[in-house]
Amino acid sequence: MKKIVCFLGTSILFVALIFVQKAFSNAAQPGVWNAGGTIFTMLYPEDSITFRKVQMQEERIYIQLYKGYAVVKGIYQFRNTTSETLKFKMGYPANGVYSGGSTDLNEVVLDSLSRFKVKVKGNWLPLLKETGEEYGSISVFSKNWMVWQMAFAPYDKQTVEVYFLVNTNNAHVKKGYNAEYKNAFIYLLESGSIWHQPIEKGDFYIQLMNSLKTESIDGLSSGGRFQYNNTYKIFRGTRSNFSPTPKDNIVITYYQHDDNFLFEKIIPQSDSLFAVIDKLCIFPLEILTYAEAETVSPYNVKCNFWGNFSALLMLFVICAPFIIATIVIVITVWAITKWLRIKRKKNRGGLL
Repeated sequence: MKKIVCFLGTSILFVALIFVQKAFSNAAQPGVWNAGGTIFTMLYPEDSITFRKVQMQEERIYIQLYKGYAVVKGIYQFRNTTSETLKFKMGYPANGVYSGGSTDLNEVVLDSLSRFKVKVKGNWLPLLKETGEEYGSISVFSKNWMVWQMAFAPYDKQTVEVYFLVNTNNAHVKKGYNAEYKNAFIYLLESGSIWHQPIEKGDFYIQLMNSLKTESIDGLSSGGRFQYNNTYKIFRGTRSNFSPTPKDNIVITYYQHDDNFLFEKIIPQSDSLFAVIDKLCIFPLEILTYAEAETVSPYNVKCNFWGNFSALLMLFVICAPFIIATIVIVITVWAITKWLRIKRKKNRGGLL
């Protein structure tokens, strides 16, 4: 009988462990959520004929981080690799969520993309109103994309420049039931995989503005292979002849969440902020001296009481029915065994 009790108890606990593992694996995918960031894409269903015919030869990305927001300028060199004349739409989804990554998720909320403007061949282009649809890993919640029309002559080369602001203040990093609220910026290099491969050269500059210091940086992804110049507080990353994957994404977490920060007050300052980043772009950054930058994973999260408490509470809720069932079975089996022993003793006494 004891063997039966042990077998039943072990079986129930085994089933409980399976449910616990499944529940905890689905509880909170690790990663950076609700980050400010950017995705640059080109492929619409109606433009599928141009897929991989245009090469992003070079991209230079300049990011200036402030407390609560970031200013971004991207300079892209494109080339038509064919003898055809190509016409298609380029664009940034302005509202939606990008969920990417494998082990660690990168969720970029794009509704903070503000004061967006684009220049091609030195001329500012009008933005088109475009209906947003599901596009790969991008879930678009509105009908508003930052879209412009492009046309390439055979083997034509064109330079595209974009400017915008993003709100970085609302991000949080999750791991299990622990979460930290902080500033985060993500540049999704993997979105460049839609172009004709490879990308021949990529230069990425991240400058810490105002009172931000290296101590303000909690984590920086290693895919950018960053170096650091202490005088100008600039991280520099370079890549060459690469086809971007999720591991190449630039993810940076810094400073802490500010409940009183108002992104709406920053937006009217866009012209002066763009003028500051323009100065960074023309500065001879390549001649600066850089030292190897220590990169700590931006996905690290400190364990805290409430995270552990939530995990224990969830564990209790999941396991409680199995524990109760085990106790009930053990008591029932014990009672039946006891009753049978008493009955056997009475029968023996009657025979005597």
